[in-house]
Amino acid sequence: WETTLDPAARVLNQVKVEDVADADDIFTKLMGDVVEPRREFIQQNALSVENLDF
Repeated sequence: WETTLDPAARVLNQVKVEDVADADDIFTKLMGDVVEPRREFIQQNALSVENLDF
């Protein structure tokens, strides 16, 4: 096991979505085919990131 799938090293975190519309908007920005909204989101939020790596 040299990947994140190693049962001894992997971590499972539960995610609770409180605002489905907001989550959908962010998901579309970050994972969608259109690059510009993703670039703008990253530029606007890059300096306020917390817990980038757990």
